[in-house]
Amino acid sequence: MLARQVLALGAGFSTRYPHAWLVWEPGERVAPLPRAGVPVTTVVPLMSPRRGPTEGDPLCFPLIGSASGPALRVGRDPESDLVVDDLTVSREHFNLWLEGADWFITVPSVSNAATLVRSMSLQPGEKMRLLDGCAIVAGGVHFTYLQRARMVDRVVANAERLKGGR
Repeated sequence: MLARQVLALGAGFSTRYPHAWLVWEPGERVAPLPRAGVPVTTVVPLMSPRRGPTEGDPLCFPLIGSASGPALRVGRDPESDLVVDDLTVSREHFNLWLEGADWFITVPSVSNAATLVRSMSLQPGEKMRLLDGCAIVAGGVHFTYLQRARMVDRVVANAERLKGGR
């Protein structure tokens, strides 16, 4: 959808989407890494089948926030700001917030699934600044944090492939 929008809007795409993005990458899922001392249990919810990115088509979440605003909650809970429909993700898996021009991530104490940021394990209460292009693994789900310019480049490249019929 974003590739079609960049084809329609051209240079106006950057103006319409001036923020950072969290991209739920498609592809192989990874087995979640258990945290020491936390028992691993799976409860199958009574809901529709898993919804996630399809082959080759990531789900893209715009990160819209203000330095004075509350954190964005990311998790499986339908009340989360960014809902991730995957059983390996906790109901409240991690929080994102804006400080100045930088986005940060933290894991709340209620999360019992592993979170890796830039291949480092993030512990509950620990705060980490997100860098452009960094990988976030929440449970078995892969995300990529992209600043606006890098996201625009990615979408433009995808639009060029669409336009070329490939």
